[in-house]
Amino acid sequence: MNYQAIQLDISQIGDVLLSSLIIYVCLIIFSRIVGPRSFSQMTAFDFAVTVALGAIVGATATGAATLHNGIISLAGLFLLRWLVAHFRRYGLTKVVDNFPIMLMDGSKILPEYLKRANITEADLLQNLRKNGITRLDQVQAVVMERDGSISVLKSGVPLDTYLLKGVKGHPATGKIHVEPPLNKN
Repeated sequence: MNYQAIQLDISQIGDVLLSSLIIYVCLIIFSRIVGPRSFSQMTAFDFAVTVALGAIVGATATGAATLHNGIISLAGLFLLRWLVAHFRRYGLTKVVDNFPIMLMDGSKILPEYLKRANITEADLLQNLRKNGITRLDQVQAVVMERDGSISVLKSGVPLDTYLLKGVKGHPATGKIHVEPPLNKN
């Protein structure tokens, strides 16, 4: 083992601690500016930004990158994250995010969409059980969301089709029971 690679000069300890503290404070400040969405349920883009943030913080804290380069990199990533969040409403979501995918239509499991979502039937059944489903006929629809979470819509409750807007595979078999939205007049 190369012990020289892990040796730290006593004079460097203060620099590393100070750099770590400053980069941590900057990370918190930028997170607060961009908002809570920064670290909520993550899309693929959010995950990539989070990994990059970790690399920047690590490199800056250990001295592999200068403090000002680390702060500029953090600011740049948070600016990118904010811009992507802002322009998602103008179609950028198609480039940086996953699409929601229909996994079940009523009690029918949709194997072609399970394959697209890269989950197994065992994963699907586990999620059904976690959502209190004891029989397949209790399911109205199951959707894998953009962030990878799975939503189970139970049967017996009217479903507004607007909630399934943009879901790949809807309507898969046309069996989804849909009630029109309530008229507020």
